[in-house]
Amino acid sequence: MAHSAPDVLLDPAFPYREELLQFIWEQRLFDPRGLRTVDDEPVDVLRPGRSHAHSGPDLVEADIRIGGQRWAGQVEVHVRSSEWYAHRHERDSAYDNVVLHVVYVHDMDVHTRAGSRVPTVELQHRIPAERLGIYRDLMRTKAWVPCAPRIAEADPSRIAMWLERVLVERLERKCAAVEEEFERCGGDALEAFWRVLAQGFGTKVNAEAFSMLAKALPLKLLLKYSDDPIRVEALLFGQAGLLQVDLIEEYPRRLQTEHRSLAGLHGLEPVPVAAWRFGGLRPSNFPSVRLAQLAALVSSPQGSIDAILAHDDTTLLQHLLAVEASGYWDDHYHFGQSSRKAPKRLGPDAAHGLIINAIVPYFFAMGRTQGKPVLQERALRLLESLPAEANAIIDGWAGLGVKAGSAGRSQALLELKSRYCGQRRCLSCVIGASLLAR
Repeated sequence: MAHSAPDVLLDPAFPYREELLQFIWEQRLFDPRGLRTVDDEPVDVLRPGRSHAHSGPDLVEADIRIGGQRWAGQVEVHVRSSEWYAHRHERDSAYDNVVLHVVYVHDMDVHTRAGSRVPTVELQHRIPAERLGIYRDLMRTKAWVPCAPRIAEADPSRIAMWLERVLVERLERKCAAVEEEFERCGGDALEAFWRVLAQGFGTKVNAEAFSMLAKALPLKLLLKYSDDPIRVEALLFGQAGLLQVDLIEEYPRRLQTEHRSLAGLHGLEPVPVAAWRFGGLRPSNFPSVRLAQLAALVSSPQGSIDAILAHDDTTLLQHLLAVEASGYWDDHYHFGQSSRKAPKRLGPDAAHGLIINAIVPYFFAMGRTQGKPVLQERALRLLESLPAEANAIIDGWAGLGVKAGSAGRSQALLELKSRYCGQRRCLSCVIGASLLAR
């Protein structure tokens, strides 16, 4: 495998990371005419090999003809031949089947553990300087994304297909957390959904606190009281630790009394009140308001928790999620602190966020876990039917001519920015790769 190093340690002869040389070989971005080994044997690259994420040689499944003899096996790539010994490959049996050593500079012959000399090809004079220049610019630019100055040169159809793949990567990454919850719940799909949904109500700031709450208050217990909104709210706020203070107003004191009774009956222990964060949030996003809205969802006469899992119509889902907190919260954001009267209904943007960040990953994960592709298709349909998210990253892409027409596309663009552009993984990105291959 390639060995990355800090930029200050890069070889002056090839001041780029080894991954670039590997990419150039794999994508055949070198001059193949008259290609020969350092021993002057003709080389015909039938298949350069395929890079992989496992240990061992850089490329597998290569098919190379050397001096008229055809070889199938692995290819190792280094900036200098001597790195073979620096990385101690001569002691590793995994490198016994290397059929070709590809280097930028050949500075010594190398041998396998058994003593066999490894055929070597030098690419120093076969890589166009302009191609290296493009890569250098991608790595050094201070543009919003590395490819910003040249993205107009990329094929829009390839970008569209790439974003579809990146979206799936994002869903697979997100659904990994859902699958872990599913396992922790002992395969109880509804309980896993409860935890995922509760976490979604917390958004980024209070996701962990809501997750702790969902674990401290099983859905099966909560649903026993779903026909009694007061008890549902008492259980949620009590288990959130927000009733463990002196309360003056009648309604919160009633919740406090109800929780004490229910906690004693069911042996419940609340989460630490310090887990909740209010700072930096708009009042409408305070965890107290979100808890009240979650209570309204659980006690909804429409049976919203179950109903959510039965539908893939975004209009209907938004209707189910458009719950309104109980009357006490019309003029409160905190217990005991009155505010201007305004009903606390879960708005369309919040509903979209729950669908994108909780419901969609849940469907996708359950489809994969339970072997039901129809659920994964449902997740993708939901994303395609929702409008694109509005934020600075989506605006940045729009400024480069890459627009998000749906939530699916905006999710893909968020993933591309954070997981590829932000880490300068241009060689792993279709956009960057296509620019280098021009």
